[in-house]
Amino acid sequence: MRRPRGLAAVRFGQDSSDVVDLGLVGLAVLAAVVALLLGQWGVAVVGAAPSLIADVVRGERPPRLRRLLRRVLLDRPERSLVRNGAVAVAVAATPPETEFASLAFLLVTVMVAHLGLTGYTALGVRRLARERATMTWRHLDVPSTGSGHRAGESEGPGPLPDPVQDRLPIDGLRLLTASEVLVLGGFAFAAAGVRVVPLVLAVLVLAIILWTCWTAWRAWGPHAGHPVRDSDDAVAAAVADLAPEVVFYFSSPADGTYALGVWASVINALERPALVVLREAVHLTGTESILKPTVVAPTVTDLIAITPGSVRIVLYPTNVVRNDEMIRIPGPMHCFIGHGDSDKVGSFSPLNRMYDEIWVAGRAAIDRYAAVDEGIDLNVLRAVGRPQLADIARATPETEPGHRLTVLYAPTWEGFFDEADYSSVAAMGERIVRGCLDAGADVLFKPHPLTGHRLPEAGRAREAIDELVRRAGGGSEIVAPSPNSLYEAFNRADLLISDISSVITDFLASRKPYAVSNRRDVPEAEFRAMFPSSSAAELLGSDLATLPTALADAAGADPRRAQRETLAEYLLGPEGDPMVVFLAEIDAFIARADARLARTGGA
Repeated sequence: MRRPRGLAAVRFGQDSSDVVDLGLVGLAVLAAVVALLLGQWGVAVVGAAPSLIADVVRGERPPRLRRLLRRVLLDRPERSLVRNGAVAVAVAATPPETEFASLAFLLVTVMVAHLGLTGYTALGVRRLARERATMTWRHLDVPSTGSGHRAGESEGPGPLPDPVQDRLPIDGLRLLTASEVLVLGGFAFAAAGVRVVPLVLAVLVLAIILWTCWTAWRAWGPHAGHPVRDSDDAVAAAVADLAPEVVFYFSSPADGTYALGVWASVINALERPALVVLREAVHLTGTESILKPTVVAPTVTDLIAITPGSVRIVLYPTNVVRNDEMIRIPGPMHCFIGHGDSDKVGSFSPLNRMYDEIWVAGRAAIDRYAAVDEGIDLNVLRAVGRPQLADIARATPETEPGHRLTVLYAPTWEGFFDEADYSSVAAMGERIVRGCLDAGADVLFKPHPLTGHRLPEAGRAREAIDELVRRAGGGSEIVAPSPNSLYEAFNRADLLISDISSVITDFLASRKPYAVSNRRDVPEAEFRAMFPSSSAAELLGSDLATLPTALADAAGADPRRAQRETLAEYLLGPEGDPMVVFLAEIDAFIARADARLARTGGA
């Protein structure tokens, strides 16, 4: 599906900050119109205040948001001009008549304020052009460069140095924006017929603007001596000293961070020197549990700089276009590991042909690739288990009299296109949860993080289910979005209800009963043939007629226990500690990479 461009791409939730900025500026303009209609200039002043306060409190916006605001001509200087211009029009056009001298001087002040913000921003851009600090890091000992950070800091680079903040407890942009309060005050006094105060306030604003811009010019102008951040070479040197053999490479849209989070426990358990490479800084939020050295490398140049000759293998949890930028670097071997093993079409994509190896959980995944025959060499497939499942308790559901059943409802999302839509949330999610609650069970609700991303009705259904679970109280609750929370819910649940997704595969590590949605009412034999992971499940059709059976089986009957044992080995690999198995595979893969380098003369 083609993504819309410009303003149409703004989505509430993910991009709500965009909407806030644009909405508050719109409020200022609307307030000015209302002030003209009512003849009340005060309405315009009140309407401009929220946008002004937001600019002062929120400070600098993220780069993505700044690009959008510049595209629609509403960056910080333009927002200032729109706010003050709207108030000026309202004050000039509403009675009583404002003294011309005061109004004219204030209008000149508005224009100078706009020029001041524009000039300060331009100087800041010049400062950024001199910097070499595009890479961000965490848990990496970067030596000091004498500009922007100190030696031994595990995170960086430090905040952007601001010459105004060297002298005051506020940065230059915020100071210039805050001075607008005096401009609005001047308009208010002028409209009220006070003659001297508006001029005094205007002069004060002009003094603040001149001092701020002069301070910035001295620091960032042609003969500037103010230090800038220059840490990229130091980051590359720190990575070279680390000499990583394993790289976890991750790129994804902003809302895809969870795909790396599922590997956090495995990354932390690596015994070989390892580095996590992120291509987008947004993923630093949501991966705080990863304790290995992490570097954000936004450009190809950065990527090459932090890929020293020590790197032997690169592991990829996602299949995105930017993976090509890493694969093109000669030397390491590349392996797709995914972020879940399921019968979804994405789990056996022909795009995976570009990797040296493809690691899957069990024999079932290899059979999927063989069945679709998309040109994948089956010799590059290796069944390595699911190391994330090491802490999943294998248990028989509680059958003591009076035991209250706990059901985990963990549906998937609606996918990027209809073919990949396996979600039950919109079609039957509310009825599933209500049916479980009416039967006396507690419900743990764990929606996929992207639920509602493509289909608004799925988002509305998710909210309705949230409300159902909250109202139920007791042992019912909404599970937190982290992977560890899902695995903890596995250990608490007596029964899983899910859709075709990796959640089924992972839950089978517990050997507990599970049910799978069949919202399109595909004939049972055909459904189980299409999705082997459902072969030991109770299927729930659109009418939910089999939901009572699924609950009863989980409460004690459990006729499919033997099937689950066989299926679990087929999907997850043979018995054994999955973490130990995976770490051994890492060692073996590095040995294969060393052997290839020796053959090709690279070592």
